[in-house]
Amino acid sequence: MSKEMLKNLIELVPDNDIDTLYKVIVKFVPEEIPEPEELEALRVGREDRAVHGTIPHEAINWD
Repeated sequence: MSKEMLKNLIELVPDNDIDTLYKVIVKFVPEEIPEPEELEALRVGREDRAVHGTIPHEAINWD
């Protein structure tokens, strides 16, 4: 079976079953172990968000 054939089969899955199919397919994707720098960046970002919160999209001056 080719990847193209698999893609075509996915198109046949009803929308209410897509989440289940996604969970099954993700099980076959190899998991990457994060590097120490990535973990540190996540920690810093979470800490910053906890202290400073977030800015609503509408509050940003895009000009």
